Amino acid sequence: MVTLPLAASNCACGHQFDHDDTDATLSSEEIRVKAEELYENYLAARAEQAASAVMAAQSEFARDPASSQKSQRVASAIQESEEARAALAVQSARVVEMKKALPPPAPALRPMQVPSAPEKKAASAKPVVVPLPARATAKAANTTAVTASMASIRAKRAARKAALATARSMSVPTPVPARPEITPPPVVQSKTPNPAFRQVQAARAEKILRKAEIATAVKAVIREEIAVAPKIAVVPKVEPKSPSPVPVLTKSAPRLLRSDKKECPNCTGSVDSKLSRCRCGYEFPTSETLMPSLAMSEDERAEFAKLFSVP
Repeated sequence: MVTLPLAASNCACGHQFDHDDTDATLSSEEIRVKAEELYENYLAARAEQAASAVMAAQSEFARDPASSQKSQRVASAIQESEEARAALAVQSARVVEMKKALPPPAPALRPMQVPSAPEKKAASAKPVVVPLPARATAKAANTTAVTASMASIRAKRAARKAALATARSMSVPTPVPARPEITPPPVVQSKTPNPAFRQVQAARAEKILRKAEIATAVKAVIREEIAVAPKIAVVPKVEPKSPSPVPVLTKSAPRLLRSDKKECPNCTGSVDSKLSRCRCGYEFPTSETLMPSLAMSEDERAEFAKLFSVP
């Protein structure tokens, strides 16, 4: 059983709770026929539901044919479907009989036509003669119309030109001032060393002298420690080493180049003597005189040689 609100007029199965009893044009027999038709619709919906229930029960029984409960459901569904069909057939036959017993509809009464009084013809009025305007007024009207149209055309052209000018001003970007490129000053090479280069060379010489002094001090400390320590020397066992294989050096014959050619030490290719860069990317030194040697006297060189000599 399905519960519905009181305000509902139709059910989901198709049954209508309220029929048109307030219609004054319907007779009592017609109202009864309508009620029986509603009940017929209800039975038809019930028969459709019973048929769908039979199909569902048969599909379940096909999945499990050994189940006795499902077979009983199929039998009960078929019985309900047959009962619903029989009730629907009885109700439809009853509706047909009631429709046959209805009296024939009464002919509709035509409205009586009231004779209309003959209309009196209006007296024909005499045509009014309108005087034509003078030619001067026509010419003046034409000239004013032409001037007005020309003024409107000129105004439209001016508006179009103004719109185009504003669109161009909006679309054209403002030029950005270009920044001046800063070119570095050219490097000037000179044969004579400048004061900055001399300072760098002097600083390097001072570093070398300091390293030499530190080396002499360390050697003196080591000598003192050796003299103070006991003269017990532990001779370590020296295992005979296997003679190392003598490397086989293959010398290639020197290449003979012309006087206007020189050999690249990177790719051993012949390059023009005037070029400062090889095809492989190696750059030849421009001049050996650009890097002056450290000016030292023979006595200073002899002292440096003594410092670095092993005792």
